[in-house]
Amino acid sequence: MSLKEYKPLIDKMQIFEKTYDIMRIVDPVEKAVIESEENRFVKAESACFDFWERGQMCQNCISMRAYNENDIFYKVEYKNNQVFMITAVPIMMNGRRLIIELIKDASKNMIFGKKSSEGEVNTLSMIEFMSQAAVRDSLTGLYNRRYIDERLPADLRNASLKNEPLSVVFADIDFFKEVNDTYGHPAGDTVLKEFSREVERYVRRDRDWVARFGGEEFFICLPKADLETARKVAERMRAEIEKKEFLIDGNAIKVTCSFGVYGVCGDDGCLTAEGVIRLVDRNLYQAKTLGRNRVE
Repeated sequence: MSLKEYKPLIDKMQIFEKTYDIMRIVDPVEKAVIESEENRFVKAESACFDFWERGQMCQNCISMRAYNENDIFYKVEYKNNQVFMITAVPIMMNGRRLIIELIKDASKNMIFGKKSSEGEVNTLSMIEFMSQAAVRDSLTGLYNRRYIDERLPADLRNASLKNEPLSVVFADIDFFKEVNDTYGHPAGDTVLKEFSREVERYVRRDRDWVARFGGEEFFICLPKADLETARKVAERMRAEIEKKEFLIDGNAIKVTCSFGVYGVCGDDGCLTAEGVIRLVDRNLYQAKTLGRNRVE
């Protein structure tokens, strides 16, 4: 793609130079920064999230949200006790959606309420809380559906580029409506929270992630895990949940869970996030059709 072709667009962005310190073009799916080199756009060696010096992908990626919803989004972020304002603007380049990030060090322009290190720490803690709240389910504390939409495409792309396996698991608590009808919704909420903790016990915290898809459905992503490994993980979850008693208000509530498992990346490559969710949901439906409390 020619740098000259998009230079007028970049020139127009210069009118906002007082509102940002850094302007960069990113591909949020590949987590890549697009730089100009010899009159062409090329991917930089560093990932886009390296700017924040945390060694991992951003959990609340503003550019991925701008990419998914094709709209402009804003975010407050921090690094080394500095507060940054980020604007993410989607653009089309040769039929490909990319994001212009406008990053402004707003530390000297913000009023923290009181000039003290304690005030600054409280401000940074609030920013972190807001960032986490955007991608966390308020009841279970797991990641939410928005996080699936933002993280899964990146993990699929990463697995494809590195030719590594990746598997996903879809879990659904069997007959959960009966728990709510029999014991009440507060008891049902407690079951969901304890169920979430049980599922998290069987994933690798350094690479796997678990999200509440909605209601009593949960989505588990297992990077670098083949189908056989994912089936074993799901079977351990299923067996332990079947044995567990949820003790709530003097009641011993027992539930079972059905699991759909799908090996996403293999010899035939990786699918889109939408395709992955559709196929693993099909396997979950089969598990329920065949009698529930099983892994398919």
